[in-house]
Amino acid sequence: MDIQDQGICESCGMPLSGKFISKFDSRYCIYCQDQDSGELKSYEEVRKGSIDAGVRLMGKTIEEATAMANEVLPTLPRWKNN
Repeated sequence: MDIQDQGICESCGMPLSGKFISKFDSRYCIYCQDQDSGELKSYEEVRKGSIDAGVRLMGKTIEEATAMANEVLPTLPRWKNN
């Protein structure tokens, strides 16, 4: 199954639906792509946001959220070849 068919952001892995899909590119979420300029966030910005979301929304420790971000982000299409 293609990553886009799974409905997740190709930059951070967040599930994509409705108001969270970027108006510039449906492969990305509103947190990874600025909705005024269309500019995509850098790897470090996305990584920090993923760690923060892991702690705040998933109840993970900083260490757990960091490990999760370090494991998941490099497998996503936007970062896979970097």
